[in-house]
Amino acid sequence: MKKTPKVCYTTLVDKLEAMDGEIMKLKEQIRQLKTCFVTEEEICQDEIDADRAAYEAISDICLDALLDVEPKGDA
Repeated sequence: MKKTPKVCYTTLVDKLEAMDGEIMKLKEQIRQLKTCFVTEEEICQDEIDADRAAYEAISDICLDALLDVEPKGDA
């Protein structure tokens, strides 16, 4: 029969505590990264409406410009 090696529980607990500390550091670093990259910038409805109106105006101008072009060729 093989003898199972003795496990020192204090060493195992120390390793687990070290891992737990590293996990906590990583968690904090992830939280800091989120605050750097995620901004909760508010966009007011007036700005959205203004952008939509500008888009529609430009779309109408482009459509009118395409309709005013005289066809060329046999098509």
